[in-house]
Amino acid sequence: MIQVEVDPDIGSELEGNPKDLHEWIGSWQSLDVKGMYFAITRRAVTIIVDAPNEDAFFEQLHASWVITGSYPEVWPVATADQFPAMMQRVSKA
Repeated sequence: MIQVEVDPDIGSELEGNPKDLHEWIGSWQSLDVKGMYFAITRRAVTIIVDAPNEDAFFEQLHASWVITGSYPEVWPVATADQFPAMMQRVSKA
């Protein structure tokens, strides 16, 4: 699960261009998305996705950069119970 936030100015431009907005959402939906929760006031979306590895995330982040013309800020979202397992996966990469 990750949270993706775009620059407020870029977010305003994206909102004014439905084609690009749909393309951006569609790029993330190419993964096995379980849910997308939008926070319009912050121009952020929390994405719950089942990806086989981190490579899929990086591919979608690149697509986000290409579509929006700005590199989004990204934060992993996890509980304290999930964090050790995430760190273990990272150490094996």
